[in-house]
Amino acid sequence: MDKDLERYAERATLAAGDIPLNESWQQVVVIPVCNESTEILRALPGKSGRNLMILVVNETENSEQRVSLANQAFAAELKARFTLTWNSDAEAGLSLYRDPASRRDLLLVDRFSEGHRFPPKGGVGHARKTGADLAACLIHRQRIGSPWIHCTDADVYLPPRYFSCSAALDAATVKGTAALIYPFRHLLITDETSTRIPPGHQQQIMQVTRLYEYSLRYYVAGLKFAGSPYAFHTIGSTLAVNAYHYAKVRGFPRRQAGEDFYLLNKLAKVGSVLQLRADTDCEPIDIAARLSDRVPFGTGAAVGKIMQLENPENHFLLYHPSVFVLLHRWLASLPIFWQKRCSDIAEVLTQQLLSEPDGQPAGITSEQLQNLISGLQDSGANKALQHAFRQSAELRQFMQQMHTWFDAFRTLKLVHHLRDHGLPSISCESLLMERDIDHLLKLEASLPQLQQMLRNDYLK
Repeated sequence: MDKDLERYAERATLAAGDIPLNESWQQVVVIPVCNESTEILRALPGKSGRNLMILVVNETENSEQRVSLANQAFAAELKARFTLTWNSDAEAGLSLYRDPASRRDLLLVDRFSEGHRFPPKGGVGHARKTGADLAACLIHRQRIGSPWIHCTDADVYLPPRYFSCSAALDAATVKGTAALIYPFRHLLITDETSTRIPPGHQQQIMQVTRLYEYSLRYYVAGLKFAGSPYAFHTIGSTLAVNAYHYAKVRGFPRRQAGEDFYLLNKLAKVGSVLQLRADTDCEPIDIAARLSDRVPFGTGAAVGKIMQLENPENHFLLYHPSVFVLLHRWLASLPIFWQKRCSDIAEVLTQQLLSEPDGQPAGITSEQLQNLISGLQDSGANKALQHAFRQSAELRQFMQQMHTWFDAFRTLKLVHHLRDHGLPSISCESLLMERDIDHLLKLEASLPQLQQMLRNDYLK
């Protein structure tokens, strides 16, 4: 881990060793801050131990003046409300503050002042990496008791037992788990964080947010049905990452958006990704429904785009359910490829088709199967199979090799290939009214409830 942090961590981690030795914490949470209100400075949940909140206040070198002014105001308010206990050198830009009203400290990471800003293509991924690298360094130096780097956002409200969910895991689970994904729900929260909501549009924004959340849960349910090991949510504000697995994969990518997807894609290859279930011991986090222009895509940006549609129920599209049937066909056939030691995609999948009753598996046409075969061939699946054969002595190793190659990114590429070749995406209205997706509804929490709410919203 020393080597990984030395080679790949952000420069701010060099100053972490200068934090006074008498400062230590039980838990840590990392929040990127860009053009946010000070409402997010509310106290962290939990009553046991002192916690650390790492706030990466950031902007790029070409940010608009309104963003710079908001960041300056945020930093000024933080300095006025809390007690400064330590400053790094000017280059690192770290300041540690104590909260006199609760058992927590705040580590301000200055990435908004002149000389500290991110490059023009920097963004939330760079901010998350900066904060999470710092957290990983402090965990490695045993300054933070928990191995979990909790990641969230300014528009999130953490439940009272937020930290208890990770603290309750046994040692064996912690060792083998690369990331936790907290249960979540979107709510209309009327305070300073719900900015950019035009007057009178609260109900519409909540309806559109439900539509977007439905699409997220629908996709994960489809992946679960297909048997994909990447069937988990990739929302940056719902993550807790094991610091040691985090260092193995070099941390968050410095992307303007999608950094959560790419990090989890890497983490799933070095450990398990555990999706926590909502119950009395692990309550869902609340994500505020709002518009946002902070990142080019994601929840806030998606809500803004859907709001511009004349009829969201007709014009907002979701993947055709048959896409997941085809994906299941491919993944379920992997043991047969191993049994036959055959890398010919067309031969194995066509034989599978012919072996079905009447020569056609339920829900798949010959044309759809050919589109699946062509998509896999275009992706290089033949060579991947040959490589997996050479590297494997048993089925378990072969499956691990193939699932490492056919990861979340290649899964999404195949889904898009099938969408563009014979299975175009369909409207939400069509999915709600005409398609039988009962087999998916039972696979993802809150999906049945969301479907009923959307029917009330759009199919009255």
